[in-house]
Amino acid sequence: MKRYVNNENGLSLAELLAAIAISSFILVSIYGVFFSGLNAYKRIFIENQLRSEADYIVATIMNKLYAFAPDGIAMDQTTNAQIVFVSDKEIQFVSDESINPSNPSLVMIKKEKKPTPETLTVVLQDGSIAIDGERLHSDRLKIVAEESGFSYTCSQQEEEEKKICRSGVVTIKLAVQDRDHDPGDLLHVKPFTLKTEFGF
Repeated sequence: MKRYVNNENGLSLAELLAAIAISSFILVSIYGVFFSGLNAYKRIFIENQLRSEADYIVATIMNKLYAFAPDGIAMDQTTNAQIVFVSDKEIQFVSDESINPSNPSLVMIKKEKKPTPETLTVVLQDGSIAIDGERLHSDRLKIVAEESGFSYTCSQQEEEEKKICRSGVVTIKLAVQDRDHDPGDLLHVKPFTLKTEFGF
């Protein structure tokens, strides 16, 4: 025969308060973990956006340079916040029968000075980067001017005026930051820095 306990006393006030305190502690802990995970996810998303934007900016600069086909860098106009590429020579195709008279379709390529040189200017200004006045990034992105800049090393200068570097290596350093979150904000992310070097 089974025995049943017949207890109608219920919970005391102390037991009820202890149960509420333990439940509150568990719920606050769960909420804290959830909130931290959500903030970490948002920060990672912002970091990925910064990385993507920096990659896009550099890819755009490289595409513009490829299309522009510069002949050098204007050394007198280039600073840490601005780099000026110059295209002052044009390619001419000349048929030269004297090299191979039996094949007059042989073509020589000569580079001649253009009457008016063209320039392509990449500039860092007011928290943004632009090529010939066209901004390359969205409004959410800010270029950190103190940590960004242009530099170059020249291996061959123009002999006449020494104002144009004809060959060398360009270094572009970009530090990008999210405009929406200040340093005191929970979602603040340190600036992402991208350094690119290429020869010309």
